[in-house]
Amino acid sequence: MSRAGQGWLRGPAGVRAGWRGLAYLLIALVLVAVEIAGLAWLKPPWVRPTALLTPRIILLNEVLLLVPIYLASLAMARAEGREVAAFGLRQPRPVRALAGGLAAGIAVLSLLIGLLWGGGLARISLQGLGLAASLASLAAWLGVSLLVGVTEELGFRGYPLVALARGIGFWPAALLTSLVFALLHVSNGGESVFGILNVFGAGMILCLARQRTGGLWWPIGFHTGWDFAQNVIFGTHDSGQGCAGALLSTLPVGPAWLSGGLTGPEGSVIGLGVELAVALTILRLLPARRDDFDMDQRGPSG
Repeated sequence: MSRAGQGWLRGPAGVRAGWRGLAYLLIALVLVAVEIAGLAWLKPPWVRPTALLTPRIILLNEVLLLVPIYLASLAMARAEGREVAAFGLRQPRPVRALAGGLAAGIAVLSLLIGLLWGGGLARISLQGLGLAASLASLAAWLGVSLLVGVTEELGFRGYPLVALARGIGFWPAALLTSLVFALLHVSNGGESVFGILNVFGAGMILCLARQRTGGLWWPIGFHTGWDFAQNVIFGTHDSGQGCAGALLSTLPVGPAWLSGGLTGPEGSVIGLGVELAVALTILRLLPARRDDFDMDQRGPSG
């Protein structure tokens, strides 16, 4: 393309990255608005709030989010002559990456709970579920936690991160998408200042893992493992809500900024230190696969 054809809308690689990201966001928001309007009109009984988070509620919520995210990603992928899988889902050994991230997510959340418990900032007790009920709960929560991981990683570290990185560079794009990721959690009833800061830090860690592994599967696994351990293994609060069917019950003790309070372990300032340690560990242990990410950043094919 000649320079005469470039301007505020188009650049050397076609429509500028910022406009691509905005188009993705608008498509997703319009589809979400249509869903909300439809639910408000139909008023199905299964959208009523419950005292405890359940796998069923999480499943319904994530499906309603995943559909707009996938369709927005599909629309932008088609506009660029690509497939949705090109934005992080197509990578070597995805099952291995998913399993590695899953183990890491469970381990990191367990570490945070261990620090809180060891410091007298959490009280842990056994819920007393039977074997059959425990296995059923573990399976259900693992499934919906995986759905959460797929939805949020595709939604934030999929097309938006790739599109913005083309125009402003990877780390500015990581900062921007992580900021949006954190701000969208502000509407959660039980969030706190440290909770939002920890969500922002988690977004940056997931962007780092996305860059180092060259795909979304390790971040999806990490996100899944964190939520799975938080909701069903330790039974902590999650943005102010308790979780049904947990193996353990973990309650905060002491100042909310240290214990996390009703926000959950994500609301503890200790979480920021854990996140820093995780980022340094990722830099040290995960092999850099920047070339894989760079392939995603090439201009539209054709």
